[in-house]
Amino acid sequence: TGNIQKSLERLNTNYTRLSTGKMINRPSDDPVGLIMGTRLKKGITEGRQYKENANAALALLNSSDYALNEMTSVLHRLAELAVKGANETNDPVSLDAIAKEVEELRNHLYQIANTRQENTYIFAGEKTNQQAYTIDNTTSPPTYNWNGSVNPLQAEVGAGITMEVTITGDRIFGDFFVQLSEFIEHLRNGNYDAISNTDIANIQNRLDEVLKIRGEIGAKVNRIEANIERIDLMNVNFTELLSKIEDTDYAEVTMNLKMQESVYQAALA
Repeated sequence: TGNIQKSLERLNTNYTRLSTGKMINRPSDDPVGLIMGTRLKKGITEGRQYKENANAALALLNSSDYALNEMTSVLHRLAELAVKGANETNDPVSLDAIAKEVEELRNHLYQIANTRQENTYIFAGEKTNQQAYTIDNTTSPPTYNWNGSVNPLQAEVGAGITMEVTITGDRIFGDFFVQLSEFIEHLRNGNYDAISNTDIANIQNRLDEVLKIRGEIGAKVNRIEANIERIDLMNVNFTELLSKIEDTDYAEVTMNLKMQESVYQAALA
């Protein structure tokens, strides 16, 4: 009777495996496999979350680089205007025209400083829901106020891998808005020495800093992209291992079922 009962249990186990497509349908089927499968499922779930975080980080970094590329173009134009303004043959009308263009470029930089990726102000650090900069037009020249956080936004893009995924505006712009206001004043006053010795250097220093930051962004993008590839590879491996543990091998189970049916029939006889 005991042999018949055991044979029947083995038959039922294999029938269940064929009908569900799963080798493990209750803990007693394979306790070790159940533990391994649980760990693999956790790894797959975590991998998906890390990849989601990494893709969001990539979007922020790419938006930052796009904005800084635009800023680079503005700085190149400011450098041209500074060289042009330093020429002492300029008359007041010419200097005023240059000053007006510098004002427009300053406004453009203010817009860049408040760039958004969806609802995130990308240069505001952790204060993502408010403008990085505000402007007070009641003063002359206008006052540009930094309102962001000095702490960059961070993201966990892999197991134990947390990265800064934004650059704070205070680092990008520093006191450049003040320097531009001084540059405009130097133009309108015909202060050629200040333009030659201070303004040109300020613009070049800002350009150097922006190019350095863009290099850092590029390195982070490369690192995150490599990490996404690694996550994808791990996910494939984990999924294959999970399939080997959990999924029914129909050929093997069918063969076992036929053998067990024969054993069961013999036991009954």
